[in-house]
Amino acid sequence: MASDDANEYALGYSERELKRLRRQAQLVNPITRQYLIEAGIEPGMRVLDVGSGAGDVAFLAAELVGPSGQVVGVDRSPDALALARSRAKEQSLANVTFLEGELSAMAFGQLFDAAIGRYVLCFQPDPAASLREISRLVRPGGIVLFHEPDRKQIRSYPPSPPMTRCPSGSTKPFGGPAWT
Repeated sequence: MASDDANEYALGYSERELKRLRRQAQLVNPITRQYLIEAGIEPGMRVLDVGSGAGDVAFLAAELVGPSGQVVGVDRSPDALALARSRAKEQSLANVTFLEGELSAMAFGQLFDAAIGRYVLCFQPDPAASLREISRLVRPGGIVLFHEPDRKQIRSYPPSPPMTRCPSGSTKPFGGPAWT
């Protein structure tokens, strides 16, 4: 997950995009929550949330790990993280922290019980390499869970010209480099 323009979040971090992400979270949080439960996220765990954005997935994990657990959210965007920190404070979530930076340049001192994320790998030029990098931060036998879209099922309402030009089942994220 190197720091270069090709690796930047394709949709940006504007206030409008952060609001869109929060609306999206309202729709998909129940699904992500169920994935986290079924994967084994439970009280007392130490969880890494990759690509935290405004914090929605971190907040789901914080609820599941409880006050005896810890969630560390990582993102590149200071604006998104400022919003996430503010929301965590509003919710009195003392078991969540957010860090800014490139995951590959961070040291955490100890391994995590789990690494999670939602709609993160689909924006990586090499998702497999990203997963290898993330996995090195998880203890042996730990959980690595990412909630990602099935591009064959993506639809847009109202119809979006870029979406209609994207072939069904494309392996190219929004015209980006092909995945291997």
